[in-house]
Amino acid sequence: MRKYNIIYFSFLMLFAISISGWSQTDSLNVNSEKIDKKVNIAYGQQSFGELTSSISTVSGEELEKSSATNLGNSLYGRLPGLFVIQASGEPGKDLPWLRIRGASVNPLIIVDGYERDLSFINPEEIESISVLKDGAALAIYGMKGANGAIVVTTKRGLEQKTQISFSVQSGVQMPYETVDVLGAKEYMTMYNQAAVNDGLSAKYSAEDIASAGTSPRFPDVNWEDEVIKKLTNVSKANLGIRGGSNFIKYFVNFGFLYNDGIYKPENPDMNSNANMTRFNVRSNFDLQVTKNTIFSMDLAGNFDNKGYPANNTFEIWNALYTLPANAFNIKNPDGSYGGTSLLLNNPVAMLETSGRNKVVDQYLNASFKLTQDFDFITQGLSASIGYVLDHSANNSDGTWRYFQVKQIAPGYDDNYEYYSYRENTEYNNWSNAASTRFSVFDAQVLYEMPASNEHELTFMARFQSDKESKANTDLTPYVTNSVGGRLSYAYGNKYLFEAAASYYGSDQYAEGNRYGFFPSAAAGWVFSNESFLEDSKLLSFGKLRASYGITGLNRYASGRYPYNQFYTGGGSFPIGQDWEMMYGLQPGRLANVDTKWEVSEKINVGVDLEFIKQLSFTFDYFMDKRTDVLYIDYSRPAVTGATLPIENIGEIHNTGFDTKIGFVSKPGDFNWYADFMLSYFDNSIEEMGESLSEGNLSHLNKTGDPYNAIYGYEVEGYYEAGEDATLAPIQTFGPVAEGDLKYRDLNGDNIIDERDMTMIGNRLANIDLGLKIGFNYKNFDFEALFQGQMNRDITIHDNAMYQPFIKGNGVTEIAKEDGFPRLSLTNMNNYQSSSYWVRKADFVKLRHVELGYSLPEHLSSRVRMDKVRLFFRGMNVLTLSDWKYTDPEFSWIGYPPMKTYYLGVNINF
Repeated sequence: MRKYNIIYFSFLMLFAISISGWSQTDSLNVNSEKIDKKVNIAYGQQSFGELTSSISTVSGEELEKSSATNLGNSLYGRLPGLFVIQASGEPGKDLPWLRIRGASVNPLIIVDGYERDLSFINPEEIESISVLKDGAALAIYGMKGANGAIVVTTKRGLEQKTQISFSVQSGVQMPYETVDVLGAKEYMTMYNQAAVNDGLSAKYSAEDIASAGTSPRFPDVNWEDEVIKKLTNVSKANLGIRGGSNFIKYFVNFGFLYNDGIYKPENPDMNSNANMTRFNVRSNFDLQVTKNTIFSMDLAGNFDNKGYPANNTFEIWNALYTLPANAFNIKNPDGSYGGTSLLLNNPVAMLETSGRNKVVDQYLNASFKLTQDFDFITQGLSASIGYVLDHSANNSDGTWRYFQVKQIAPGYDDNYEYYSYRENTEYNNWSNAASTRFSVFDAQVLYEMPASNEHELTFMARFQSDKESKANTDLTPYVTNSVGGRLSYAYGNKYLFEAAASYYGSDQYAEGNRYGFFPSAAAGWVFSNESFLEDSKLLSFGKLRASYGITGLNRYASGRYPYNQFYTGGGSFPIGQDWEMMYGLQPGRLANVDTKWEVSEKINVGVDLEFIKQLSFTFDYFMDKRTDVLYIDYSRPAVTGATLPIENIGEIHNTGFDTKIGFVSKPGDFNWYADFMLSYFDNSIEEMGESLSEGNLSHLNKTGDPYNAIYGYEVEGYYEAGEDATLAPIQTFGPVAEGDLKYRDLNGDNIIDERDMTMIGNRLANIDLGLKIGFNYKNFDFEALFQGQMNRDITIHDNAMYQPFIKGNGVTEIAKEDGFPRLSLTNMNNYQSSSYWVRKADFVKLRHVELGYSLPEHLSSRVRMDKVRLFFRGMNVLTLSDWKYTDPEFSWIGYPPMKTYYLGVNINF
């Protein structure tokens, strides 16, 4: 019910905002200057006024305001239908998860027409980013389009005087939120309580507790303070050159990024702190070889030099959050590292002496294209051929060793004796290298019929062959081939029709089952151009559109070539009097010659409106029926002993809407603007090869639930004092007592076990909100971007930092919250997946805030500069959420997200 209340509330907000004048200033969605603006679509462009498919877009100029070290982190709250989910804040590992309209995995990423990585592109290189969401926009991508596509278009040269832009910015980063681990005195007090709860004697005396932190025998260490810096540095610089003539047009860009880590301990002989240095360059050239021939050459390269501690991120942060404050000293009086026989993970020693890892990533993208106009045959006809050769290389090396730790032996004087555990070893060196080569050949024919008698016609046909080869592997190259086309027709700038299709194939499947046909159709009606609305002073633009299309997903669910039977190392058996062991092979997952791609059938209806040439509104409703989803058919009897094959038996339904509205004020000394964005989806599994249960076991069925559901036990309360825990229902996870969680017996057999599990939450937020507001006043400008997600659950039952004392864990502040179950040293009853551990992680974040000042023209011109702008910028600076223990998007153990403040300058020549 709460979900629907949120939807109703959101619609009310939309209505109120549309009345009061909220806006979209940068997205495609309607603004009168943008009706004729070209929009980047799959392998082409269309004017917004003639667009019949569902596409959201944002300009590179808008993305430059972000300062994110990873381009994906600049997309929050800007594009309807795109859900961006924060990941780690670790330098070089901060790529977010991107989901379009509730898809289960990342979308297809297309950069300048070809599949490429989003992580290594500077915002300053980008002309625009389009998010393609419906079947009409995606059908030409065939079996790669089911999860949507993000189409990135980089800048190109223009026929103009050379323009030079330079920017530099430097700032500080800090963790937004880290977990508060309790100090030694609280830990010891709670440990005693847990021991008593388990029927044991208290371990620590009152004198022991009072002595915490007074001497090396009674340590009280705040590990986070010892390991994590309060601030660290991040700096960026960019130089762009753009211009051209009627002979050559060029865009060249150079970028630099340095992102330091937040680890404090340092070894002068090695830099074990996390850090990243990036250099990148891009050059896009268009050469007019003849009057009708253009040769284009695009080259882009990235060099990333990254360093990390020898111990992985989880090991370091797990130590910070789970080591008891009184476990051992950072360093003992004799200079040795503290530790015990069970706790060897001294995080200071990990960083100072374990070693370091170095990772060098190199990327080279090269595109060559020859375009020929055939106006001498018929006006508007052209053709092109292209070749792409992208190469990526990953070279990593490192050193590591074991280090010795010592524990102070019992005693009460200052004559310390030690127990030693593990010896120091020599440093071991390791290295690894891997590379990938991606090549593409494509050919395209385009015909744009000259406007005649209000008829407009565009036809495009193309062929493309992709080949991806990975070094250091015995797998053959990944190959896909496609033939596709698109036909667009408009009559009188009012009636719009489009059809697109592709015939797409992959070597992933057996012969005879490698190619599929993916068609689409779309129509639109620009009703604002009808005669009865021509003189309207209220409605300046209005368009209805609808589309239907089929796309696919070429998913490697069980590795390469699921139609082949593979064998792996099997068991052994003895033979003969000497029991000589014989080893053999065993079949892996059973082959399935019928395996093919998953199918996505998409329907979309939408409306684009603009009022008084200032107020804009766009709305899309969609349905996505995913069939042939790959699952294991567990309805089959499991009597063969073999691993069952992956089969195309599943079906998932997904429906929802996304919308954006806004207002731009009329020009003046004070100009303001705003965007409001809302995206919503709801999905359910209709078929998954599940052996369905009936009657009092029907709650076990996952069919009908969202694909991202959380399963566990429903908590119906706590065991109370005097209650006989031996009475039914019997909990099977350990002895229970007063204060333990009590689980609901859903199947009525008086036993709590896995047959009582049911859906208790949903991991993926299904509502995404964005609000951008800003103004310009003379030479000042201001902008703030808020983004939020709702109906998002997290589960923390299996997270060590929320399990006090289990396996020697320390205690975090969650153990002090009202309702925390009975403390125990070993009992796992309370740490099962249950509704108690499912927490609401809805949030609203201030993702971006910026204040800028541009020097008056008469001052900037004195130093021969066209424009000089100074700015202060904050990223991820504020979060509102009921979840208070970590960043609500990052609830696991690891390097947390960062908030960042920059000072910078933009200079144009």
